[in-house]
Amino acid sequence: MELTVLGSSSKGNAYVLQNAGEALLIEAGIDFKEVVKALGYDVEKVQGCIISHEHGDHAGHINEVLAYGLPVYASAGTIEGAQRFIKSDYKPIAFCRNESEYEPLSLGRFEVIPFPTQHDAQEPTGFYIWHPETGGVLFATDTYYISNRFEGLNNIMIECNYDQERLDANLQAGIIDAARYRRIMESHLSIDQCIDTLLANDIRHVNNIVLIHLSADNSNAYQFRKQVAAATHKRVIVAERGLKICFNKETF
Repeated sequence: MELTVLGSSSKGNAYVLQNAGEALLIEAGIDFKEVVKALGYDVEKVQGCIISHEHGDHAGHINEVLAYGLPVYASAGTIEGAQRFIKSDYKPIAFCRNESEYEPLSLGRFEVIPFPTQHDAQEPTGFYIWHPETGGVLFATDTYYISNRFEGLNNIMIECNYDQERLDANLQAGIIDAARYRRIMESHLSIDQCIDTLLANDIRHVNNIVLIHLSADNSNAYQFRKQVAAATHKRVIVAERGLKICFNKETF
């Protein structure tokens, strides 16, 4: 299984998990023509597209995905919030609730379990994804806290948005204003929170930790990778546009 990063910033987010016969799209925040190209123009192998929340850099191109007749899944709140982007006759499918829990999705051989996250959106979610090739994959972005804990993880895609000292310095220098400062702290995961989250989970069998959604102004990609690697003793990669990596369960 291969992970392709097509965007991982406030400018747009989209990721593709794919092998020769099937694919799962995560987020719809970039021009879908780029996604089609990354799929080798084999759109028919897409089992579905899952979206974490309704902000434009994650859901702004949802209409293009729907126009291809591909199934799109999100929380009811996300779908409501994303209505301004939807013009297609096709509609997204909401996660059904069962005793206050999201029901798992079976998308081909991908099993997806949504879980709630903490962000300034209507009903944001993260995803635990399982596939025979990838094993357990954690995807979590745009959240300041993750209450769920996961066992048996093999690959992780997790937000590492900002450094507190850098954020404080940018506020003092006037690079960001007080409103943005508060929003970042109340909606995103810092480097320290990212490390705490990783260490709170079962990462014994993790092959890859991919740091996603780094802030352009408030992060340091080199330092973040170094810090997370030192804390976890795992292979750590910073998501960049065009990145392709093996995302298999078995160690390389």
